Amino acid sequence: MFGKATLFLILSSVLFMTTGCGKKEKTEATQKETATAQSTGAPAEAEKEGPSTITLHTTSGEEILLTATPKGIIFGGYEGKVVLLDFFATWCPPCRAELPHLADIQNAYKGKVQIIAILMEENKDDLEIQKFEKEMGINFPVANSPANFALSQALGGIRSLPTMVMYDTHGDYFTHYVGAAPQEMIEADIQRAINKNINDRK
Repeated sequence: MFGKATLFLILSSVLFMTTGCGKKEKTEATQKETATAQSTGAPAEAEKEGPSTITLHTTSGEEILLTATPKGIIFGGYEGKVVLLDFFATWCPPCRAELPHLADIQNAYKGKVQIIAILMEENKDDLEIQKFEKEMGINFPVANSPANFALSQALGGIRSLPTMVMYDTHGDYFTHYVGAAPQEMIEADIQRAINKNINDRK
């Protein structure tokens, strides 16, 4: 489980703007943690406490182990892929509008990209969410458990939905989006993330 402070790369303050479906404002303590992480470019406590983990539970019964690193997250079972976390809610119109585009991206980049949806709703039955997945054409894992909120807090607290966070094939933080993002923009960033790691190996 995570330590007492933020262990994953905390995103910039743009995460807390009221784009999309808003949440409550962040606390003074969270602001201080964010400032600390931004000044070093790494999680506030990752180097002090070493890697920590969270296990996401999907609606299909899959477990995904997330391990914090100084630069981002290692996603168990998805090593070597660009990973896009999509924090969403079923009641959020921009979230629903984004899902078909994400499904297209998952199809187009099969084997290179893995999208993981992080449901930000409590006490939702897996069968209910599976029905939602079918209706929306979701073709990627949907995490549905209290661990989702632990992950949100580890990232500094997700305050606006949808929020998406992209990690490159090394598990390093690459970029993020607050509110619905154009599919073309996401795909361009995916290509940049893939090419960056190709160039790193040269």
